[in-house]
Amino acid sequence: MLLVSLRFLLFGLPLFLIVYYCIPGKSKQMYIWIGSFLSYGRGGWPSLLLLTGQLCYVYAVGILLAILKKQKKHRFLSGIILYFSVGLQILLLLYLRHKADSFPVGTAVRTLQGIGYLLGIYQKHHPSERNFFRLGSYLVLFPVFMPYEIFKKQSENLRQDIMALSDGMAIFIKGLAEKVVLADTFGYVFYQLRKILPQEMSMLTAWLMTITFSMYLYFELLGYSEMARGLGRCIGYDLPINFNHPFFTSGVMAFMQNWNCTLLAWFEKNFRSCFPKINFKNNFKNFLACAGFVLMGVLIGAWYGAGTQFLLWGLLIGICLLSEKLFLEEHFIRKHPVCSGISSGIFLQFLWVLFFSENFSQTALYWKAMLGFGDGLTDRNGLYYFVSYLGLLLIGFYIATDLFRNIEERFSQAEIGKKMAFFKPVFFGTLLVFCMAFMVYQKQEENTMLFLLI
Repeated sequence: MLLVSLRFLLFGLPLFLIVYYCIPGKSKQMYIWIGSFLSYGRGGWPSLLLLTGQLCYVYAVGILLAILKKQKKHRFLSGIILYFSVGLQILLLLYLRHKADSFPVGTAVRTLQGIGYLLGIYQKHHPSERNFFRLGSYLVLFPVFMPYEIFKKQSENLRQDIMALSDGMAIFIKGLAEKVVLADTFGYVFYQLRKILPQEMSMLTAWLMTITFSMYLYFELLGYSEMARGLGRCIGYDLPINFNHPFFTSGVMAFMQNWNCTLLAWFEKNFRSCFPKINFKNNFKNFLACAGFVLMGVLIGAWYGAGTQFLLWGLLIGICLLSEKLFLEEHFIRKHPVCSGISSGIFLQFLWVLFFSENFSQTALYWKAMLGFGDGLTDRNGLYYFVSYLGLLLIGFYIATDLFRNIEERFSQAEIGKKMAFFKPVFFGTLLVFCMAFMVYQKQEENTMLFLLI
């Protein structure tokens, strides 16, 4: 059952929460796991078998690693088992990525979560989990990356009261609105503009298409992440924020730290930490440190997609991260944050073209149009969609950037903001009804970007 469906909103979600709050505390982990497991049933028996196999495999390897790590003479063997297990899971993920028609939902996140869990046992960040259902809940419940030690600590002291339920539902409804209202509308505009041949695009149309794509992608992933975070809050978990106003931040590193935050944190902890820090006194260590930045970018690109264009996107991101670390952070970004924010924002818009173009030749044509060498500066299509959706663009810009957060915080702390807080239940209830009406009457385009989250 999909999160964005009337059947889930009207029946699935209320039933899940009512049963969850009624059953005893010791049974809640099993109930969460069973509910998550059954939700994968819409993918058919192959998805369920793959899910079961992954859970059993990670569970068994985790216990084996914990046993071997206690014995000094078997530490080398534990290392071999760990790296063999990691390699096997990565190969499975790559195989499933190339067979996109049978790629089960949640496989990418679950694979990296499992690898991080095993690395945590090997590095003694946490012990192995003997409760199969708790480990299963960790691997299948949420599409965000959380260190297992934090998840386990929260699992042992879940906050379950009316305030947690209220806060969780508010976050869930906000994420639902971001998905069905903003993401789907931006997606509609993007798909309409994409029907135009790149060689027939004006500069305005090309930029409008790229901006609406980036907004579509952002609100698509943000919406699903916030819905998952809201559900987590409803059942007592405090999940990390996954997308945090990334656009027009001061540099590519700042963008990545606010775009899919938990994914970057996972790679920082489990991959780049294996490389030495930048050390200009040691050329070899400095080379390895630089390679770590670039390889991390490439791997993030590979996680988003199996095509060569995703790898190029990741390579360029990695080179930018390295350049900022070595040269730009101290001499440009800190001294000129506004200029660096604008320049990085423009640069990233060019990179988004790699996500939706079919090949490098088409990418070059889109870039050519964005630079003003296409079919003129403006055309009828660009002007029509720009004027028609200008209000939506401004709303998206307001939510996706951090430029106006200070105004929002001041309003919430003011007397009128405190009085308005009493109307939050009415506001979110009305927003939920509006979202469901929007789902009924809006013709949704085929979703091709959710795989970037799963």
